[in-house]
Amino acid sequence: MAEQAMEQLKGILKKPPPPKTAAQDAREVAIQHARFLQHRKDLEAEILDSVILLSEFPLVREAPYNAANPAPSDSASFKMHIRLFQPSDYDDLIVERNVNELCGYTLCGKPKKHAAAGGKWKLTTAGDIIKREDYEKWCSQKCARRAMYVKVQLNETAAWERAGIPDIHIDLLEEEETQTEADIAVKRLADLRLEDQRKEAADAAALATERGQKSVLYAHKTLEIRLKEKTPTAPSPDAMSIDEAKGSGDHMVVEGYTPKLDDMKAKKESSSS
Repeated sequence: MAEQAMEQLKGILKKPPPPKTAAQDAREVAIQHARFLQHRKDLEAEILDSVILLSEFPLVREAPYNAANPAPSDSASFKMHIRLFQPSDYDDLIVERNVNELCGYTLCGKPKKHAAAGGKWKLTTAGDIIKREDYEKWCSQKCARRAMYVKVQLNETAAWERAGIPDIHIDLLEEEETQTEADIAVKRLADLRLEDQRKEAADAAALATERGQKSVLYAHKTLEIRLKEKTPTAPSPDAMSIDEAKGSGDHMVVEGYTPKLDDMKAKKESSSS
């Protein structure tokens, strides 16, 4: 019985694992960093695929659906693909749609406008003067408003820092105009929750930095600084400094040049002889 009790005790009281060496720590950090970089590349590829896909939207263009009332499938797919976009990615999408001769607003199936031959600026029917390239991005100013309403909701934060946050919602202009007070309250609550999640992530990264832990989010920004001591060299013994020249009299300096001691000795000997 005693032997069995000892065996059970040994099974419970397991030895702690040996401490990790510096090489093992470095290997784990390298693996973690590699996984982060691969995750970042996967998200960038996913965004590029979304730009290509959305450049041909909407998929449903028959009545009664239009830019103001898109098909639910197109609307849901658009929001899903664009949720991790940065404003620069959205600009790329507008350019791709214009290359396809489509209006820059993703849920509009109409062709973009073509201004008549002229200069860099265009006078609209409303009397506004805008750049020709901006005028030709859309089919109408209403679609330009719809597109910009979506763009201002996008975040400048990199996609890999927002990929794990579920409370990212994109609203369309017509949806905002028909929202009730309850819908607005729910959206504000989601925005506050999203801001709290971002703050928690930033605080966790700051705490890890204070503890001396290496964060994979900033591992690629680490700089190695090496200090090299410079060997001092003594000045030449026969050279006179400016301070010494001033100490012996300002007449020793001729047009900013300080004569050497040998030159002064030779001049003094020649004058005495």
